[in-house]
Amino acid sequence: MNGRNALLAASVVLLFALLVVGAAVTAGNFGEECGVNMFEQDWPLCNGHLLPPLVLGPIVEYSHRILASLSALFLVLTSVSFWRAERPKPSERNLVYASTGLIFVEIGVGAAVVNTSLSAAVVTLHQGLAILIFGLAVAAAARAMQKRADGATKDAGSRPAPMVAT
Repeated sequence: MNGRNALLAASVVLLFALLVVGAAVTAGNFGEECGVNMFEQDWPLCNGHLLPPLVLGPIVEYSHRILASLSALFLVLTSVSFWRAERPKPSERNLVYASTGLIFVEIGVGAAVVNTSLSAAVVTLHQGLAILIFGLAVAAAARAMQKRADGATKDAGSRPAPMVAT
């Protein structure tokens, strides 16, 4: 596995963890455990402190914030690696770019979730975007790790070798 695919795989793992912890935030009703106003003191802090108190709700919400930040960072690094690559497959590159762009929209929607006091419509949009981003990253990873029949990784824009009778 090359470095670009390793970054992509790490992004997929982080996004999966983010989905799981995000579901725990929603299921446990922990969405406001670290404060409700990101523009004053609550973000990136937790109730004005660098670390959350040792209580389940704030720890889960704060973990979600950390995973969101790491996921965004890894998607940006993955996008840069695809941008710098000599011959990335256009399909996987576009999937990576789409997931990277959407994660920043998702972060904004996440802020709106907190600032709208967990409005059901905004929470639903937040969760839907999260699933879409994860799906795009998984699709990119599947394309990046796709093998040809002879076992070699397909190059960008390559066509399958013609079948020749011998």
